[in-house]
Amino acid sequence: MDIVIKLLLAVHIVAFVAGGAGSVVGLIVAPRLAGATAEARAAYFGVMNRLSSVGKLAMGALLVTGPLLLWLKYGGLGGANGWFWVKMVLVAVMLFGMIYGGINFKKAQGGDVAASKRAAMARRITGLSLLGVLLSAVLAFS
Repeated sequence: MDIVIKLLLAVHIVAFVAGGAGSVVGLIVAPRLAGATAEARAAYFGVMNRLSSVGKLAMGALLVTGPLLLWLKYGGLGGANGWFWVKMVLVAVMLFGMIYGGINFKKAQGGDVAASKRAAMARRITGLSLLGVLLSAVLAFS
């Protein structure tokens, strides 16, 4: 069972890195969209769409491996401390930011300027939540 737990943890960490990388790159690429040429804009949207797909896959992996790890390694929620619950609230905020941002990013691709601003706000919320999840996970599990 120990090897299963280690493999699940490895998948969990890789998914966190993959999703986090998308969040960071999105914060760098998205502001360049407004002043970009049509060709560059299409390329930026392509990158952002690919990052969004990776982020969704990563979040799915996290939502599967996290509870499995909690159950297999810690026997469930019995040992969950306050930092664990902070982490879970931040995961929910991050998930909301991803969904809200994704909806508005699609609208922004169609030319909706207001949706572009909402997507940018959602990216910032998601990025800050990601940092909070990392910090609270370290405090919860170390």
